[in-house]
Amino acid sequence: MTMISSLILQAGEETGRTFGEFLKSGGELMIPIGACSVVMLALTMERLLALRWSRQWSASTDEALAVLLGGDFQKARELTQGDKTFASRVLAAGLRRVRYPISDVEDAMEDQAQKEIDKLRRNIRPLTLIGAIAPLLGLLGTVLGISEAFHQVSRSGMGKPQALAGGIEVALTTTIAGLFVAIPAMVIATWLQNRMRRLVSRVDEKLAPSIEAIAARPAGVAAEETHAA
Repeated sequence: MTMISSLILQAGEETGRTFGEFLKSGGELMIPIGACSVVMLALTMERLLALRWSRQWSASTDEALAVLLGGDFQKARELTQGDKTFASRVLAAGLRRVRYPISDVEDAMEDQAQKEIDKLRRNIRPLTLIGAIAPLLGLLGTVLGISEAFHQVSRSGMGKPQALAGGIEVALTTTIAGLFVAIPAMVIATWLQNRMRRLVSRVDEKLAPSIEAIAARPAGVAAEETHAA
């Protein structure tokens, strides 16, 4: 155990290595780990753009909500038809249930909201997966590196400790690289999940008054007539 520890220290004492040399020292498993890092960056940028407030709520949504609360359902429908934001799609689902019982309106809007939430969550799940896979790839590199190190020792004997050190260097490099990818991936995924929840909660709060307005019964109309509609 003392000899292995000293070899690990020797492997880590090398100075002046470039980043390229560090990557090369990890062997072939650095390729999938590097691919995970590239995918992580791409997904992060895509979700940052997708989770902007302007993608969830637009000026058309504001206008549609205002005219809806004023009783002009037809104008509200027109304003939401061409709008692809989260809120407008949910509002449009509710407007398809004008004068229905309030529970029907709520169900329609909740169903559409769930579809939109699934879209928002779509590229966050792969980040969580990368956070789980990257350290496993690093661990695989560790196992293979240690295995190769002791294989070399079994062939050349303990008289050449540099053979053992080389394998341990591979093991250390892949472990470090895997953790460098996994830790940010998990942190980013958690942050994006929290951001998504805040956006959904904000949309829900702003759309809440529309539910009763859509389901409201016009003056002078009997309850039986409203239900029949």
